[in-house]
This record gives sequence, C-alpha cells and structure tokens, in this order.
Amino acid sequence: MLFRDVVGQEEIKSELARSYKKGRVSHCQLFCGPKGSGSLPLAIAYARMVLCGDEANTDQACGLKLSELKHPDLHFIYPVANNLDVKSKAISVNFLQKWREFFHSKPYGSLYDWYLSIGIENKQGKIGTDEVSDIVKKMSLKAYEGGWKVAIVWMAEKMNLSATNKLLKLIEEPPEKTLFLFVSEDTSFLAKTLTSRCQTIQLKKLSSEKVSAALFSKGYSSEEARSASIKSAGDYGEALKLVSKNENEKKFEEWFLTWVRSAFKVRKNKEAVLELIDWSKTLSKEGRETQKSFIAFALELFRQALLKNYFLENLTVFSPTTDFNFDAFSEFITGKNIEEVSLELEEAYYNIQSNGNSQMIFMDLSLKLTRLLHKS
Repeated sequence: MLFRDVVGQEEIKSELARSYKKGRVSHCQLFCGPKGSGSLPLAIAYARMVLCGDEANTDQACGLKLSELKHPDLHFIYPVANNLDVKSKAISVNFLQKWREFFHSKPYGSLYDWYLSIGIENKQGKIGTDEVSDIVKKMSLKAYEGGWKVAIVWMAEKMNLSATNKLLKLIEEPPEKTLFLFVSEDTSFLAKTLTSRCQTIQLKKLSSEKVSAALFSKGYSSEEARSASIKSAGDYGEALKLVSKNENEKKFEEWFLTWVRSAFKVRKNKEAVLELIDWSKTLSKEGRETQKSFIAFALELFRQALLKNYFLENLTVFSPTTDFNFDAFSEFITGKNIEEVSLELEEAYYNIQSNGNSQMIFMDLSLKLTRLLHKS
C-alpha cells in the first residue's frame, strides 16, 4: 500500500510526506475518518514510508515485506474475540493470517466485514489488556531491522479503559524510533488521556467524484462507477461492494441455474447426479465467504420464486440476467416445500461457517433439493 493507492486525501498525504522528509515524525498519531474514507490504508502507507523510505526511493526488499504485511517491525492490533479456532484469550496475533487476507481483499473493509471474516459477527470484538501486554513486549524490544518500530491499532475505540491505561505508560515514555498509529472512526469513544497525547490527522469524507474516478480506474464502466459512488455516500468500501455485488449476482445466478437444472434432471436420469457432484466440486473451490454469499443469494431467490408463484409480482424484484426461466421455476416453489428448502439452506450456511467440508455440504444439499423441488 502506497500513498498513490489511497483514494483522495491528497492534502493529508502531502503533509505526512512533508513531515517525514523533515524528520518530524510524531511518535503517537491518530488517524480519524468516517467509514470508507481510507484511514487504515493511509496509516499503512505512512508506516511503509517510515519503515522503508520515500516512495520514490523505497527499499525493494522492505517494500515487498510491507506489501505482504510481513515486515518484522510492523505490528497490528485489531478487535478480536474467541471463535471456533481460538477458544480463549484471543489476541490479534492469533488472527494474523486472517488479517493479512482481509486487508489484501478489502483494504476499505468495515469492522463488520472483519468480524465476518473471522466468524465473530454475533459477538463484540475488543482490544483488551492481554492484547496490550503483547504489544508492549514487542515494542520494547530492539527493532529487528535496526530502524523504526510501528504499531497500528485499528478501530482503537474498541480498546477498553484498562487496556488504554496500560498502553499509556509506553506512549508517555516511548523507546527511540517507536511509532503508534491509532485508527478510529469515532474519537468520542476514545479515552481523553489517549487522544490528548496523539497528533490527530482528520480524514474527510470522500467526494462522489473521487469514488467514481477510483472505480473507473479499476475497469468499471462510467455508469457503474457513477451509480455506486452516489449510493455509497462517500464510503469507498461500500462502493466496491455495490459494483462487485452486480458481478457476483450474475455469477451466483449462473451457478444457481446449473444447480437447479441438474437437480430437475436427476428424477428422470440418475446419471445427472454426476453433474451435481461436479457442481459441488466447483463450489467447494471457492472461499467460504463466497460460498456463504451464494447460499444467501439462493435463499432469497427461493423466497422471490414463492412470491412470484403466489402472484405477488409487486413484491418480486428479481430479474434474470441469463436464460433462466424464472416464471417456470417459480411454479415448483410452494408452501409445501419452501420451509424445508429454507431450513436446508440455513443449515448449509451454518455448516460452511463452522468450517465443515464444503464439497460434502453442497452435495448433501443438492440431493435434498432434488427431492424438495418435486414435493407436492
């Protein structure tokens, strides 16, 4: 992540670069901005400059490590909670690989996106004293590469008061070349004792023009970019979701069409089970978030089909983008099978979320679908 990769915020980027070149790097800084404004990407780009040098003359080995978020002198803290893999005393280091994957796929992702990626969407993540003890130990050691040590605390408002007080001791008397970058969306939830010790960098909400231009540069059409930029209201992460949702829904519709066509075939041709096996293998190669999103899409499509079958067209919003004959399909979705179909999809969603064998889950779901589609 370089400054040029951060959407907008030109004045702030210039000021950060200028202060770095003059050797005025405040040891405690607070990056605050509304959701989707780029506080985290900006903090990481700044950390890269501090650790590796000016963008025009960046050390290649250092830059590569920063790009992978694997630099030994760059540390991260973010809200976490126990999940299926981490049973107790969860701290950020337990989720480091997930964090790298999350940032690389969603650099403008929200806190809820992060919770979804580690399976704690029904919990409240926090930054506690165990977390602070770990980072204090790391920041007190000599820098691995002999230069700066940087700690980025994302969603710092999730740090409880005990953790804040414990961290203040290090912030008040920091070792040489130690940099703390706090990233927050709402500073009103931060302790005054912390904010008073930080240099605050206030990010502005992105303009629709900046968001639209960034989307256009990624290859989206001017119409798609303009529509998403307006709907997202300055949240670039939300804008990316809007444009990718259109792409995903077309892919999901194609998967759904292949799935139900094969399920209908099985009743007259048992060899069509082989098609369902191939379909299950295809879905099993996708990431779990994609698999869960497809199941949610399928669940909504079955609900739309029921509304269509019961002549509630005014409530039906689905419009096929493929050769899917939605009207004909809707005739098979009735009050006799919708509840069971929904329960099976919900169970599959839960099992995917629980890290079950996705190929077996989708194959089991497919076999049940062949029966439920013909239930009278």
